[in-house]
Amino acid sequence: MNKTFIFDLDDTLVRNVHKYSFCQMELIRHIIDRIGHRSPDAQTIINMQVVIDKDNVSRFGFSKERFPKSCEETYRKIALSLGITDEEGAQEAYEIGYRVFNEKRWKELGVGDMIPGAKDTLDFLMRQNDELLLLTKGDANAQAEKIQLNCLERYFGPIIGEGIHIVDKKDAVVVREVVGSRDKNRVWHVGNLIKSDVIPALNAGIKMIYVPCETWAFEKDHSGLESIDTTNLLTFDSILDIKRKYDSIN
Repeated sequence: MNKTFIFDLDDTLVRNVHKYSFCQMELIRHIIDRIGHRSPDAQTIINMQVVIDKDNVSRFGFSKERFPKSCEETYRKIALSLGITDEEGAQEAYEIGYRVFNEKRWKELGVGDMIPGAKDTLDFLMRQNDELLLLTKGDANAQAEKIQLNCLERYFGPIIGEGIHIVDKKDAVVVREVVGSRDKNRVWHVGNLIKSDVIPALNAGIKMIYVPCETWAFEKDHSGLESIDTTNLLTFDSILDIKRKYDSIN
């Protein structure tokens, strides 16, 4: 075994962010259809929902409740500003938000498929006899369903096991726990976010492969990176660069 690669899941291996985008578009249509000509424009609606969703991290974390509740609260806030009481419309807004967790729906639409090059890269690393681990943040049931639908157990082992870690948050402490007694000089984290991947990995003392795909407002706060030694940080344009540049990953 040469190296250990700890992979992030959402938007590193599997498409994720645009499932939320589709639901946001459905929310906009719902509000305009329900409220009519008095409804705010689409940009105002989306800006409001994004702010509410980001603020709801402190209340709901990364549970299944956060995004649907932000959709419901967006509807309620707009309706209230217009003097409208509409419980049915608010409940439907919640249900629109909850559709983001319907993995079978996204699979049929081709939105939740694996990132191009991800499978090829994982297959290559397996042939190198490298150790593959998965570290993903989010609701345990939702993340497990993504893993199963994309047949990722063949790379990382069973859902409940040493190879797959589904956590409520990802910070340096969590990363160190996953790394355990392994030689940190031979451990790489692979992820798409500065806040939730790069900073925790570097603070944990391991190496980092960053494949940028910044997703939503909560993740766009990069404060803290400027004070970290980035010597062990590689930035690749594509996950396939891991295969293409494998010999230079030391």
